[in-house]
Amino acid sequence: MGKKIKNLDNFTKYMKVLILSFSNNKVNKDSFIPNKKGLTFACVDVCINNLSKRKIEAEHICMNFKNIKKCMACGERGWGSCLKEHKCILDDDFNTIYNLMNDCDGYIFITPVYFWEMSESAKTFFDRLKRCDVFNENSKIKGKKFISIACAGGSGNGTENTLNQFDVLNHFMNMEMIGRIPVTKYNYVEKTNEINKCIENF
Repeated sequence: MGKKIKNLDNFTKYMKVLILSFSNNKVNKDSFIPNKKGLTFACVDVCINNLSKRKIEAEHICMNFKNIKKCMACGERGWGSCLKEHKCILDDDFNTIYNLMNDCDGYIFITPVYFWEMSESAKTFFDRLKRCDVFNENSKIKGKKFISIACAGGSGNGTENTLNQFDVLNHFMNMEMIGRIPVTKYNYVEKTNEINKCIENF
């Protein structure tokens, strides 16, 4: 059961944070992390454990194992049902996860860094999320808190550029970024403490 919060109708409900990760590397035999998980999934575990300590309900979805197609920019002038109906015409897992985001109180987005950018699955999902929600006057996502985590398993280069992409997302989605965390194999222990401090702000 999650941490109790008050909503505008003055009744008590429980806080729920949705963790979306964008890597399929659950296990890495060369990992420096004791449980041999990849850096992204190791950060997922850190988030779940810290949320649990604060009695906040957490749900984790690995987006690489979901069917999320790329945006088709369909319809008149490149806008389909996403503009007025705020749902995607494509029949895959996107709308289900979008609806789940509406029901959650905050989010943690964790992506590996590929070619100095967020992963392909992250770009695909956030492209469609912006299409459906940026112009939604009744959005249930805008204003909610989120933490962005960029995990670079090699040199660590590219984390800042990846976090800049989350800045762009935040600009258009009008959310509240409470954490902007670059994680590498060199700073992993230090950054787990930073993740914990950010989670305290949910």
